[in-house]
Amino acid sequence: MNNDEKISKEYLRLIEIMRILRSPQGCSWDRKQTLESMQKHIGGEANEVLEALKSNDMLHIKEELGDLLMTIVMTAQIADENGTFDMADVAHDICDKLILRHPHVFGENKDAINPDQVMDLWVKIKAKEKADKGRLTYKMHEAENFKSAIASIVKIQSIASEVGFDWKDALCAFPKIPEETNEVEEALKSNNKDKIEEEIGDLLFATLNVARLAGVDAEKCLKNAGNKFVNRFSIVEEKAVADGGFEGKTLEQLDKYWDEAKSKEK
Repeated sequence: MNNDEKISKEYLRLIEIMRILRSPQGCSWDRKQTLESMQKHIGGEANEVLEALKSNDMLHIKEELGDLLMTIVMTAQIADENGTFDMADVAHDICDKLILRHPHVFGENKDAINPDQVMDLWVKIKAKEKADKGRLTYKMHEAENFKSAIASIVKIQSIASEVGFDWKDALCAFPKIPEETNEVEEALKSNNKDKIEEEIGDLLFATLNVARLAGVDAEKCLKNAGNKFVNRFSIVEEKAVADGGFEGKTLEQLDKYWDEAKSKEK
């Protein structure tokens, strides 16, 4: 095994260990960490790296760098679980940034830039980056890359809200839902798949807007709805099986079981 293979193997091993630690079968302390709690852990480990560097003790430096890397991997794992980004995204973005900031190394005309021009070039590149990142649409495009569509839309809506492009509250935003529902109905009548997809997207967008303004977690709402459906359907299944199985049952009969399941909840 060459050194690159060893690096890849151990790095992926660290990520897999973190996934296990954060899983339901993992460590209770690791599972309870959040992006907020990681702030102090990363700060603490970074300070310990600085102290290790001052000591010039290579073994100590290696250990502390490992601890700092662990907090970075854990933070990325939490973000991944939230549906935003993972370690691959972190590595991808810093690689792109390094290449962008070093055209004298990676660019086509790298030999045309002498060492004395590197600092001036660096300043110009950073100034352009700052200007680009200051644009709200730049941030929105970044949010579009989130793994979770729900997290992506909520972030985009929040960015627009920063400049006042937002509803006053959830009640003000709510009328958009029936408006978009009507447009979904019209799209369904047209039987145009592209139009149906577009209008359902608008309806989901409006619903997420209401959830955000109401201060509730849309991901949690959806998971709870799924859980409620499964619990109710389990009763429907029990009744259907007791009555000879699903085969031959009409939707009206199954709806009756469903209503009975809802009544049992109350």
